[in-house]
Amino acid sequence: MNATPDRPASTALRRLADRIGTGQATTIGMVLDGLGPAGVPLAVVLLALPSVLPVPFLPTGPVTGLLLMLIGVEFGLGARRLRLPGALLRIGLPRAVLAAVFRRALPRVEQIERWLRPGRLRWLTGAAARPLLGLSIVLLGFSLILPLPFGNPPPGIALILLGLGLLARDGAAVLVALCLGLLALAWVVAIGAGTLYALHLAVVALGWW
Repeated sequence: MNATPDRPASTALRRLADRIGTGQATTIGMVLDGLGPAGVPLAVVLLALPSVLPVPFLPTGPVTGLLLMLIGVEFGLGARRLRLPGALLRIGLPRAVLAAVFRRALPRVEQIERWLRPGRLRWLTGAAARPLLGLSIVLLGFSLILPLPFGNPPPGIALILLGLGLLARDGAAVLVALCLGLLALAWVVAIGAGTLYALHLAVVALGWW
């Protein structure tokens, strides 16, 4: 699956959507196999989309977060092809739900791509930056696993921009994504602390503590 130089992500996603529409991709493994040379960056975008555009019955949260964490580890260690647990890859995906995700996501991906410029801060898209980027994907993926109200969209946005920046080799976009990732993690920590405090107050009020 090749993508055009100016819009690599939306072109690849559109072709993948066509494969899904013809019934050629019905599990997570089949979808990821269809990413072709776009590989890891497009997998990051694809797995982060449900956190920003939630659709009922699509495996999100624990599944996509765990997959992103595994991808982050492999990417940080320099792997060029994904080797993920078969149990996760065999999870089935309803075609109608996937089609809805792509239909909603593609216009937004195309909007972001208009701002991408290949070659900026190239070192941030090279091999030397892989450990940092892999760690960022792991942390943001972990934050998607946590069952926190309103906790998923900020990490999801950072992951999508990170994947698009890597795919377009735009280091400036990657840098913005890393900054957004830090803010997203701070947001998740704040929500988590607030949720725990609220639970503590509820337990005290009920006399269970």
